[in-house]
Amino acid sequence: MDTTAHNPTRPGNSTDNRPPLTEAERGAMRAYLQRCEVRLSTLHRVATAFISGAGLLLLIPVFVKDAVDNLLSVLLTQAHNQFDSMGLIGLILTGLLYACLLYPLLLSLIIPLYGVYLLLKDIIHFYFTIYTPGFSENLLNPTFALTGVMFSNDESPAGKLGVMRYQYEATQHGFMIPFSQERLELYFDGLIEASGGAIIPESRQLNRLQEMNVLPQTYDVEGVNRFNAALGIARSIDRTLEQEVAVTEMSLVRHVLYLRRLVLRYVKTLLMFIWTMLVAFMLLPLLKEPRIPTFVILSLGYLVWSLSVMRIMQWPLDWIYHHRHEDKMPPQVDPQLTMMQEQVRRFCTGAIATSSVALILSILALRG
Repeated sequence: MDTTAHNPTRPGNSTDNRPPLTEAERGAMRAYLQRCEVRLSTLHRVATAFISGAGLLLLIPVFVKDAVDNLLSVLLTQAHNQFDSMGLIGLILTGLLYACLLYPLLLSLIIPLYGVYLLLKDIIHFYFTIYTPGFSENLLNPTFALTGVMFSNDESPAGKLGVMRYQYEATQHGFMIPFSQERLELYFDGLIEASGGAIIPESRQLNRLQEMNVLPQTYDVEGVNRFNAALGIARSIDRTLEQEVAVTEMSLVRHVLYLRRLVLRYVKTLLMFIWTMLVAFMLLPLLKEPRIPTFVILSLGYLVWSLSVMRIMQWPLDWIYHHRHEDKMPPQVDPQLTMMQEQVRRFCTGAIATSSVALILSILALRG
């Protein structure tokens, strides 16, 4: 079948003299795009499951209300000189004891919340971008990572022109931009001006549209530009079939890169909540027993927490490599997957030191 009418030249280069795509090649590309739509949909369903965050949404109020509130109440009720016989030095030692206990306690609260912060940041990065193939990198307007999809201009040149003519005949009716006149001027005109017109796709520049003869006989220039700006905000670009395949491949890679980090972050954050709450709930009954020294229990509990926290954050990667348990973690592990624990490692080391000092001071307080 002769496809010259469909694809007189290759995309992106008017001087490209390569043979046009055969109908079989075009069919293969269409089938590939259909498969990719299913894959992208699956990736977004996975992300949606973590956005709902049912586990974290249930744990956060319990974590704050029961664990944090009760532990701080215990510390406040014990706020007096723990070394009575040592006078001023006793007050200094008591302050040091409190500082050494508060550090791992606050760290145990901060790390899970920091994990939530990183998780929310990952979600934003997964869904939003400021760069889109086909737009200038100087355009830094945030947009959804899933772009709009336009009818490829080499599938049917005559059909594409008909589609565009109908679009510009309908721009006055407010289907895509149903704002009042004041909001239109504030939103679209302001964005066009702020971006220097870069928000309008190159193929939708007014002079290009006039050359293509797709504008109605009477049209409002500002209305056409606002319509084109709406296409730019949605990153709806007129591409050839080859370009659409290329962008889809890049989009799949981008979504996988962000989603794998998001999933691991979610699991690590959930483990941190569970571990911190487990330690807190094990300490609370013991702290209510008057025969058991409060500060010894607290310092011992947070020493255990500090010693285990890094290992627990490593669990998700250990599970991935469970069949290679005899080997060390391979050096090929992406730093993005271990970034969370690396960022808090030195703080956890400090928590081990401070909780150890607190344990020593609390034992000395019993003797003094």
